[in-house]
Order: sequence, then structure tokens, then C-alpha cells
Amino acid sequence: MAHSSLITPPLAAAHSSLIALPLVFPAKLPHTVFMSGMYKDSLFRSLFSNKEAFLSLYNAVSGSSYGDDTEVVINTLSDTLFTSKKNDVSGIFDRKFVAFTEQQASINENMPFRFLSPIARLFENSISDRNAVYRQSLVKLPRPEFIVLYNGSAGYPDKTTLRLSDAFEQVEGNAAVNLELKVEVYNIGKGHNEAIVRKSLPLSGYVDFVHIAEESRTRIKLENPGINRELVLEKAVAYTVTYCKRHGILKDFLENLSPEEENMLATEWNMEDALRVREEEGEQRGRKEGERSGEQRKAAEILKLFDAGYSMDEVRERLKAGGTLQ
Repeated sequence: MAHSSLITPPLAAAHSSLIALPLVFPAKLPHTVFMSGMYKDSLFRSLFSNKEAFLSLYNAVSGSSYGDDTEVVINTLSDTLFTSKKNDVSGIFDRKFVAFTEQQASINENMPFRFLSPIARLFENSISDRNAVYRQSLVKLPRPEFIVLYNGSAGYPDKTTLRLSDAFEQVEGNAAVNLELKVEVYNIGKGHNEAIVRKSLPLSGYVDFVHIAEESRTRIKLENPGINRELVLEKAVAYTVTYCKRHGILKDFLENLSPEEENMLATEWNMEDALRVREEEGEQRGRKEGERSGEQRKAAEILKLFDAGYSMDEVRERLKAGGTLQ
């Protein structure tokens, strides 16, 4: 079956619905291992851990023009930053430290605070002589940049800035902010920042891949009522990988994935699903508890805790102890 007319190179998936596409699956689907509790690199990190892809992404977002001859030290942030999967990548180059992370479920407004500890450790480790900070000469540090790429479906501005200072308590008579950390958030979802996405072939391919996977998953669910969620994801990812290889979307990257890495792509989408379900259940449970007790403030507090990234068990323990966010 010919598919060449169904999609054109970068961003075609972001501009057209794939619901009408024929879903042709491989004769034999790869076995996918769902490894709860184990951390695996996300598609985002795997793709942009490549130096050329990383620079292409940074150039698109910043308007820079760093070439492949630029020396870059690629690294990742601490696993304490992201608790569900490793979806961050960072690099040091040209006296800069640039950190990217991708979020699909929702934007966490605590990202400035979550970046604070890792950047402090990175600065500390960047100093070869630890005693240098006790001398009079100024110790130079790489200039940090923190960037979040939002790739979800919920309404969100094209660009916004999150500030650590927004979390500080208001104190009368002193408006000065003595500590700040800013995170730039770019919406790369369908219909947002298309000029930026077009500038980077790896980024446009990534956006296409995610969009095709989500559209195919939706169609599979519609055409197969009651189908097991894991099987939906397995079929959707298998179809997306085959489709993208055939149409030149991240072709080189996908063809170089090992069978184990390809299988883990479905696990990544399963994690995203689990997070969305947990958030929805947590919000519903919080509202019901507030209504039963007649304490609307408690319900609002529960929602704040979920928004802050607390798990269900952590919320229960915090409420039992009488703790609040105030």
C-alpha cells in the first residue's frame, strides 16, 4: 500500500489529522516489557543526547547558529529532578550551561525550584579547586539557561517564564528579590511555535513522532472498544515507528535503535498515561474529601499538593500530620 502522499517532511503531522490514515501494523509486534519502578531514558533524551541534535534544538529556540564544530559536553541532571522518567538533557558549551526538559502531561510550576539543587551541584563540580571559592579572586561559572518544552494537548501559551521568586512568601516592607532562577517554557504542541519547530529537523521530527503516536493511539481505541491499554500503546508505537521510518521522520535515529530501546518507547507512553490517570484520580479524591468534611480549604490544599508533584501516599501522610503548603 502506498503511503507517500499521506505525509510530507517535517511538521506535516502537526498540521493534519491522521485519523484517516490506514493503520498497517507489522505482521509481528515486538514484545514490550513494562518495567514499573525502573528508570529508562525517554525518547526525548535519547534523541537530543546527540551533540548535533542538541545544538540544532538550542539554535532553534535561541536563534543562535552554533555549528557541528562546537565543543559540547552532554550530560543529564540528577535523577532526583524527574521521578517518573529521564526526560532531560543538558550541555556545557561556549561558557554556557543549557538544560532542556520535556513535559507532556502538564506544566509543573515548581520547575525553578526543582532546577535549583542540580545547578548548585553542577556549579560545585565545575570547580577543579574547591578551595578557590575561599580566595579573593572571583570564580567564573558557566551561564545557566533552563528551558522546558511543553508537548501536551492542554491549552498553554506559546511562551512563558517561570520564576523561583513566584514561590517566595510575601513580606511587608521588603520587595527585593535576592535569589532568582528563571525557566523559559515553550509550547511545541500542535499549532504552537511552528517557526521554532521548523528550524530544527530533529525537533520537528520529534513533534511529528509524538503527534502520530497520539493520533494512532486514539484511532486504535476508537476502533477496538475495550482493548487493553498496554496493547493499544504497543500497537500505536509499533505503527508509528514503522510509519516514520518509511516516511523519513527521524529515520536514521529510529533505524539505529536497538530492539530493547524500541520496545521501551511504549513503556514511556504508558508512564505518561499513568501520570494523567493519577492526577485525575487525585483531583477527584481531593474534591470528594473536601465535600464530605465540609472543609473546602482542605480540598484546595490537596490539589495544591498534587500540583506540587506529591504522590498520593505523600499527600495522605502530609494531611495526617496536619501539614499545609502555607
